[in-house]
Amino acid sequence: MALSKKALQHSVLVVLICALIHCEKQDSKPSKKIDPFLFKSATELTGAIRRGEITSLSLLNLYLEQIQRFNHDINAVVALDVDAARTRSAEADKALAQGQDWGPLHGLPMTVKDVFEVIGMPTTSGDPKLQSYIPNRNATAVQRLIDSGAIIFGKTNVPYHARDFQSYNEVYGTTNNPWELSRTPGGSSGGSAAALAAGFTPLELGSDLGGSVRFPAHYTGVFGHKTTFGIIPRYGHIPPMPGQVSLHQMPAIPLFVIGPMARSADDLELALEVLTTPCSTEENGKRPKLLPPRRERFSDYRVAVWFTDSSPTAEIDKEVLEILQNTVEKLIAAGLEIHKKARPEIHLWESIHLWRNIIDQMIAGEWLLYDSFIASQKEQQAMWAAFFERYDVLLAPVSPTAAFPHDHKEPLIYRRLVVNGKQRPYADNLAWTAMAIVSGLPATVAPVGLSKSGLPVGIQIIGARFEDRTTIAFARGLSEVVGGFVAPPGYAN
Repeated sequence: MALSKKALQHSVLVVLICALIHCEKQDSKPSKKIDPFLFKSATELTGAIRRGEITSLSLLNLYLEQIQRFNHDINAVVALDVDAARTRSAEADKALAQGQDWGPLHGLPMTVKDVFEVIGMPTTSGDPKLQSYIPNRNATAVQRLIDSGAIIFGKTNVPYHARDFQSYNEVYGTTNNPWELSRTPGGSSGGSAAALAAGFTPLELGSDLGGSVRFPAHYTGVFGHKTTFGIIPRYGHIPPMPGQVSLHQMPAIPLFVIGPMARSADDLELALEVLTTPCSTEENGKRPKLLPPRRERFSDYRVAVWFTDSSPTAEIDKEVLEILQNTVEKLIAAGLEIHKKARPEIHLWESIHLWRNIIDQMIAGEWLLYDSFIASQKEQQAMWAAFFERYDVLLAPVSPTAAFPHDHKEPLIYRRLVVNGKQRPYADNLAWTAMAIVSGLPATVAPVGLSKSGLPVGIQIIGARFEDRTTIAFARGLSEVVGGFVAPPGYAN
């Protein structure tokens, strides 16, 4: 790809800014008191911008100050395009003064996961081979955000090719959890989640192949939504490598999805609306037919609960399980219909087995699924459809544990999780997340409390296909019962 001299100079500037972010000294943190706007939701902020309570440019500068103050410790934001973002924010403010409205996210500064192509910014996916790759196009999902008025000012860290439950790579190093720096914020959207929790951004764009939106949301106490398979275009996401798969081939790639991350369920809904709206660069973009929420009143939901299973891979640490069980008791007290013994006609191991088979095929470079795998997917989807005729949502754990200490042993098979004092295989993390992936189901993660160790715990809300609005609506109602996002100590004051 050839770059003009001006574009090359701009790219060099962006890379230099990346280096400054990564190497910034501790004593450079400003002592200025943190502004309350930093932790407002994207929904609140877009309203505040329209009402003239804050300008887009002022809000952008607040995020940049917060990044300067704390990113040295967290290493969540790994690239910035400050000049372009400030120019665009000023244009957004001018447009608003002239009565122009760019869309639902008018003037909202935000970051995106470093697997999405963004014009003029590095897109590495944690791969040293892509360290100097500056795309000349935006990923489709990114373009949809921009068309709605968002201003993409930074990129957030990931593991190599988004293939880990942690977020670290040779290009940018390790991202730490704002709740406890010695622990992971999760992966592969760990930089996204850490940035949200620390007040670096109001909204994020993540992706999920086995739990990559859901694990980080759970580990950092934010909201995340794994969308129904196929409702948001994935073109411009790495992997696959740039140029490896065409725009028309991309929809056939199995499993992984794109989804929003935020600090409220309202923001997930706002982002879902934007991300499912075709943008200016799409020739034949079609809006998916998502169903409305099943219930108008939160107390009318029929809720299935699946927290324990006979499979040893599914054991949940008692600190996490206690928070999940307390959540259910609060729902019962709020008048919801709870079914603790309801189960789909699918074993957890069946979903994991199918997930691994499909992943092995993808790693081998074969993107089109074998007929036998397609048949297994359809069989599981039919069982889930029957289950959701009786229940509106299923509540399940996200991970066996809260955020765990950094562990970068290679290969991954040597890593272990400590669950109830016992060593368990690292891959046990997949026990509760794979089922939504192989069947293409929507799953929203909402924070529900802190463990006795003071670490966030999230709950997974799974729904029927194309009922993303139901799982998000349930997350909203749940937050009103148990509370929503809470900033980690020290970042909001």
